[in-house]
Amino acid sequence: MRVFYLFLLLLCISPLNACSMIDTEPETSVFYAPHADDEVLSLGPSILRQLDKGNKVAVVLLSHGEASQSLKTINERLIEKKEAPITEKEFGDSRVKEFKKSVTELEVEEEDVYVYDLPDGEIKKEDVMSIVLEMEKRYPSASHHTLTYKDPHRDHAASGSALKKLVKEGAIDSARYYIPIQEFQNMEYEDAYAVPENRMDEYDDSLEAYQLWDTDEDFYSIGYISVNSYFEKAEQYHQSRWHK
Repeated sequence: MRVFYLFLLLLCISPLNACSMIDTEPETSVFYAPHADDEVLSLGPSILRQLDKGNKVAVVLLSHGEASQSLKTINERLIEKKEAPITEKEFGDSRVKEFKKSVTELEVEEEDVYVYDLPDGEIKKEDVMSIVLEMEKRYPSASHHTLTYKDPHRDHAASGSALKKLVKEGAIDSARYYIPIQEFQNMEYEDAYAVPENRMDEYDDSLEAYQLWDTDEDFYSIGYISVNSYFEKAEQYHQSRWHK
């Protein structure tokens, strides 16, 4: 009789274990930001969720973002303050500095932060595919996270299309596609990841990295000046929305 009950117990437990194995998320997640600020505005809550679970996170910046129209506004402010205007390259370098400060505030390890220099405004799907495959070699069996291929922004959509193609080809197993914060009211999503309550300070500090104006250190509040309304939405939602 004791053996019979043990057999029944094993039958009950086995399906639960199988479900648990299927639902377990990969221990490493790689996030791709086409431009500096995408990593916090649209991906940040999901990044913090993974870190809060004890998972490893890598963050990849795809471009320096020199094509942003906010360069003109920055230089107007500098001239108004009797300071020298900056070049397009200096502008791009400053955006990278904002990005690095942002991911530092999110507490992503420095060794897991990567910066590429794809042409802002003309990011090609094939170039992103190469980068994703490179990251897959560095982080085997990782889950990969991009902005959605449905995104109206061409660069954003290119990152999603690249990942989607690699999934279709069987080169990548696990993928998530994220709705950009500015499209939360316009695009459907499957699920959402909220900022963990104990990580709210990290998220706020990451957002503030884009508000820093310190010309001695080459910080020009580029992100906040460029898309102020997006930061307001991020502060309102504290959420990443995604689909498969």
